[in-house]
Amino acid sequence: MTHRSSRIRRMLGAAAALTGAALVLSACAGGSDAGSTSAPQNLTIGVVAEPEKSPDPIIDGSLAGYNIYYNLFDQLTVLDADGAIQPSLATSWTPNDDFTQWTFTLRDDVKFQDGEPLTAADVVFTYETVLHTPDSDNLGYMDMLESVSAPDDHTVVFDLDSSFSPWPSITTAQSIVPEKVYTALGSEGFAAAPVGSGPFSFVSWNRGVDYVLKRNDDYWGGAPKIDTLTFQTVSDEEARLNGVISGSLDVALISPNQVTSAEGSGVDVRSRAANGTTFLGINSTAGPLADERIRQAVWHAIDREALVKTVLSGRAVANDQIIAANVAGYVSDATGPGYDPAAAKALLTAAGYTGEAIPLEYATSGRIPMSAEVAQAIAGYLEAVGITVTLSGMDQSTLSSRIYSTVDMKGLYLNTWAPSTMDGDMPATNLFAGGQNDYAKSPETAALVAKQRTVAGDDRIAVFRALAEANFQGAYIVPLFTPEADYAVSPKVTWTPRVDGLFDLSDAAFTG
Repeated sequence: MTHRSSRIRRMLGAAAALTGAALVLSACAGGSDAGSTSAPQNLTIGVVAEPEKSPDPIIDGSLAGYNIYYNLFDQLTVLDADGAIQPSLATSWTPNDDFTQWTFTLRDDVKFQDGEPLTAADVVFTYETVLHTPDSDNLGYMDMLESVSAPDDHTVVFDLDSSFSPWPSITTAQSIVPEKVYTALGSEGFAAAPVGSGPFSFVSWNRGVDYVLKRNDDYWGGAPKIDTLTFQTVSDEEARLNGVISGSLDVALISPNQVTSAEGSGVDVRSRAANGTTFLGINSTAGPLADERIRQAVWHAIDREALVKTVLSGRAVANDQIIAANVAGYVSDATGPGYDPAAAKALLTAAGYTGEAIPLEYATSGRIPMSAEVAQAIAGYLEAVGITVTLSGMDQSTLSSRIYSTVDMKGLYLNTWAPSTMDGDMPATNLFAGGQNDYAKSPETAALVAKQRTVAGDDRIAVFRALAEANFQGAYIVPLFTPEADYAVSPKVTWTPRVDGLFDLSDAAFTG
């Protein structure tokens, strides 16, 4: 069954009317009288992390940031809960014959939360500002964007410097800001007092603590059902689950090994396959790992199926591609090298490996549930075939900074890539074509990433197949598994997890 948010249904003109008696709503984490129909509806989400940079959608492109931006702002297009692109600020979009130009038609009834109309000029300003902001995370996803223009108030034209068939997916990730406000405040000022056009408006932000929004009663897509939305930063897994059990949180991501405890505590567990791949990154230009045979030995040494079954309690699917099965670009019948310890040992011998220590860096908590246990299991597999591993755990922010430098990581690192656009171009570019995680430095993979942008349909899948096979051979990245995202949820909350793992709370509600 396809679950779409009420926001999307309204966009498509298919919202169902409520009939019968009015729904009696009850507050949960807000602590109000559950029996009162006028009780404030205060929803608190326990999130793993907050934006790594300033929470400005021009600058920051972190998954933590998107949780905020998808509720505070609008984008030209939007992904439904199953990852399909739907209209949002744009009602339609068309390419030219070679995908080098895209024309978007905008709605004419959208206002920012300060009452000013949203026009094509605001869209042009947003994208041009990204293009002229060297430290913008989003710039890496728009390297093909040459210019953007507005022939009139409701039309936006994107001109690209090369063919790019998945361009509409990029527009799901970029929030639109008001030119007048952003220009007056600047990035830092706007992050402290943002104005969007989304279903919720800004209330407060306490670094390291929470980010609070309130219902936008004038939202063009219809006002949300809840009054206040709080994203509370809770990096510790046990604290998130205990928060939902105690009632201080309403929804929180939990680890695979917490599911049984959660189910026995009276809270709901809601799950769905995630859109990312957890992988073992390799600096293929440093030390012993510069030898392809040693990288291939690392691949053969790891038993993905056993890792999923034992460490993750079966709440994941082994995956040997950097793209998850529900993301555009996944190749259903491409299979990588299998678990083969004997082959790993033979490769090490052929490479003349003499036991040099190889660091394996990972976050002790953060994006990857049970990351420490996963890292320890991997180290065990590698040591079993004769690879000396030095484990190094650190906080998520430190690990991310080291990875993104593309020079600090000297060996192996545990990471994950979950494209918010639900398209494989993002992880492919990031890992294989000069992106923030590109330790492959491979002209072959970079060329394939460029080629997949010029074609669509089956032709594009064929290029992704070639990219997967190039990684099978070169072992630049060792994919491990696609996790199942599990959430502890108050039974009083009506909410369905999204395939991209993000929180769009425009249709969340409390039930009586």
